[in-house]
Amino acid sequence: MRRPPVIRRAVVAATVSLITVASLAYHYSLDWRNAPIATFSRPEFTPCAIWPDSPTSGLGSHGYENCHVALKTPYIGDQSVLGNPEQCLRASRRLDPYRPSAHRNWSEVRWGQVQSRCASGKNKLSPYEKIMHQQWRLLPNSSKKVNGSHKIGREVAIVLRTWDDYDYTETRLAWLRALIAEASLERQNKYRVFFLVNIKDPNARLEEDVFEYDRLMRECVPSEFRDIAFLFNERTLQAWYPDVPEHGAQDQMYQALQIFSHKFPQYEHIWQLEMDLRLTSHVHDTLESAASFARSQGRRNLWERNGRFYIPEQHDGSWDNFTHTVDAEIGNTGIWGAVSTTDFTPRGPPAPSRSNTTWGVGEEADLISFMPMIDPRGTDWLYEHIIHGFTDETSTPRRVAIISITRSSRRLLHLVHEAQRRRGQWLVSEATLETFALLHGLKAVTVPHPIVFDDQETIEELAANIDRGPWSNKAGGEMPSLLYTYQGWIDGPWWGASYWFTGYGAQKIWDSYMKGGKFPPMLLHPIKEE
Repeated sequence: MRRPPVIRRAVVAATVSLITVASLAYHYSLDWRNAPIATFSRPEFTPCAIWPDSPTSGLGSHGYENCHVALKTPYIGDQSVLGNPEQCLRASRRLDPYRPSAHRNWSEVRWGQVQSRCASGKNKLSPYEKIMHQQWRLLPNSSKKVNGSHKIGREVAIVLRTWDDYDYTETRLAWLRALIAEASLERQNKYRVFFLVNIKDPNARLEEDVFEYDRLMRECVPSEFRDIAFLFNERTLQAWYPDVPEHGAQDQMYQALQIFSHKFPQYEHIWQLEMDLRLTSHVHDTLESAASFARSQGRRNLWERNGRFYIPEQHDGSWDNFTHTVDAEIGNTGIWGAVSTTDFTPRGPPAPSRSNTTWGVGEEADLISFMPMIDPRGTDWLYEHIIHGFTDETSTPRRVAIISITRSSRRLLHLVHEAQRRRGQWLVSEATLETFALLHGLKAVTVPHPIVFDDQETIEELAANIDRGPWSNKAGGEMPSLLYTYQGWIDGPWWGASYWFTGYGAQKIWDSYMKGGKFPPMLLHPIKEE
């Protein structure tokens, strides 16, 4: 594909696949509609130590502080959907323990072994990482079997992707260590972290040459992360998906994740985070809050809610009012189950009668996104017409959500894997999971997290700019400002937004947070700190 001379995405700029794994049996009693949208109640756990023989655990001290922070208005989303906005975590208490110190030798840490030890509760080495690395390097049609390979399970993964030349500065290392500790060690190892490392040399024989693989691992990955890192390149992806001509991260952000899911089916869900994402609150608690919200959502007019921004001041600060507004506008004409297209067999659950208005409540989402899922047709989006292998071609019903920070299910990733490998069906990254979820009738949810803007606008001006499409997907329509179009950038508030694929808004908030500022739980993207 010929790439246009444009900033494709800040998403692609820094990509490590950092996979964090969690047991789905670990549920919290959150009724998102009736509780303060605040999250689950954090269970009391004894954190697992990084250095078990040390008098201290090596972990940060995470005392939540009471805070009453009013976000700059107007903003979109709900301040409570990612956690309790009345409680804040200071950046210094989260990150300072993971910086260089005379008392902590990070080069001797092996994060895979630490997580395995914490998961088992036994202070001994584990074959877990070695088995996974052996399994990872098997070719697509290999008949080899790895003893101890994992079977289908109910764990969850989070993925961040990185490059072979990613600059692991001390600031970034502190964030990665804190992320692993918060996601895994401080919450009884319910999540587990890995890296997927994109090797730029397309000729490296990663699967066949163990010496080449080991050399690149030593050169590209800090020693503390090597037992949780997996290497791949475009040659790897070509071997798995020969009928898809594109294998670069810009267009196929999920292919390496699809392979990971195929090889390690113990993970029922996988979070994909990015290296330039930052969270202003506890990583595990934030993601569990997002998953709890998604679980609480019913299927009635869900795709229509997904296609809009929630502007709280337009609905008296009530998500229920927002939901009732969408229901009143859409009625019983919204998407219900799989959307049909020619020569495509849906594999999702059959839709019940429309009278079953609670369908989907309590159901785990196959896809969780943090931006609206809109219909790209008619938007003038730069990648609107890129769809291959579908009979209806550009008339195929689709959805797209910018920024590939998602949680996807094993079922959805397998369906995409199968479509690309067997039928050569593909779209660009931001439209891949969303479109396959739509066509298969799987549950997909946009989490309305808080996004603030640096520009001074009224509620009416903001709504007129970002929610002016048709009722079916109001964040879409002709030339929405959140996308890059054939006409270039469309005037809008996004350059100063706290969450977008480029711009300065996220960095501005993160800099303030690092200097001691208090913020409710937020996702900030992109952050390009050194």
